Amino acid sequence: MKKIALFAVSGIICLLLAAPAAAQTRYVTDLQEITLRSGPGLDYRIEKMLVSGQQVEVLETQDRWSRVRLPDDTTGWVFSKFIDDERPDSLSIKQMREEIEPLRQQTKALKGENQRLIARNQELAESLEQTQEELEQARQKYEELEEESEDFLEMKEENQEIKQTLEEKQERIETLEKQVSDAFFSSSLKWFLAGGGVLVLGIIFGRTTGSKKKRSSLT
Repeated sequence: MKKIALFAVSGIICLLLAAPAAAQTRYVTDLQEITLRSGPGLDYRIEKMLVSGQQVEVLETQDRWSRVRLPDDTTGWVFSKFIDDERPDSLSIKQMREEIEPLRQQTKALKGENQRLIARNQELAESLEQTQEELEQARQKYEELEEESEDFLEMKEENQEIKQTLEEKQERIETLEKQVSDAFFSSSLKWFLAGGGVLVLGIIFGRTTGSKKKRSSLT
């Protein structure tokens, strides 16, 4: 009975040893290409060429050869030394480049946007400076106008006073001219009347004298 059990255990162990190892994921090393053959030897035909970075699944290993399965379920044998547990550097570098490229493009775009913002900031700074200068000029002009407006109000008041004084002087002159005119007219009238009276008296006197002479000659 013990011998039967021993034989059974030995058989199970042999079966386990004969069974292929659990499949492991590996990668073709950094070679340009390797051959995938139909059997574990150089005398077997080439089924396919595998490029560096090709992912394979190791099904079993015999001596220096490994039977692998590709993602498309193709199986074959390759030299064990041409596959590795780690991703090859070329594949890692390629993947890193693919991952970096969008970041590079994004960095380039951000750099362009940064340059645009710098230029815009410069424009705004120049515009602000110009606006400040214009504001200062406007402030100075306002102060000048304010001073001029005060002078203008003062001049307006003085002009109003002068105008009123002129009007009063004009009225005074007109009054004086009227008085002078009235006085002159009155004096002229007197002289005219006086002269006219003398003239009339002379005429009367002349006529009287003439009449007397006529009468004397008649007598």
